[in-house]
Amino acid sequence: MASTPTNTSRSRPIVSVIDDDAAMRAALTDLLDSLGCQSQAFGSSELFLSAEEALSSDLVITDIEMGPLDGLGLLKRLGEILAQPVPVIVITALSDERLERRAAAEGCFAFLRKPFDPDRLIAHVRNAVALS
Repeated sequence: MASTPTNTSRSRPIVSVIDDDAAMRAALTDLLDSLGCQSQAFGSSELFLSAEEALSSDLVITDIEMGPLDGLGLLKRLGEILAQPVPVIVITALSDERLERRAAAEGCFAFLRKPFDPDRLIAHVRNAVALS
């Protein structure tokens, strides 16, 4: 059964951060909170998908290199379980251009390579939240 995010009654967009690096999760959630978002962090794709809050996200930011379900697998899974797509920003330290093409094919909203420019991420977040 597909679910739909419900953000009509909220004043702050919910942004989920999925990364197995605790420092990166903390940095991203701090940045998102400073933008007025309500952030929630998960250490793996599996933890995110098993949380009730997962289906209410207005935006997802995920790393690629995580196991056993990596960021691209998460992107595909979200496309399967959500009635309406949620914007997904993928962040990775990998430099393989095929990953970016695969992410785009799965519906990725934006693709950033580490180290990334925080202003660029902020612009993507603002654009994505405006769409949701």
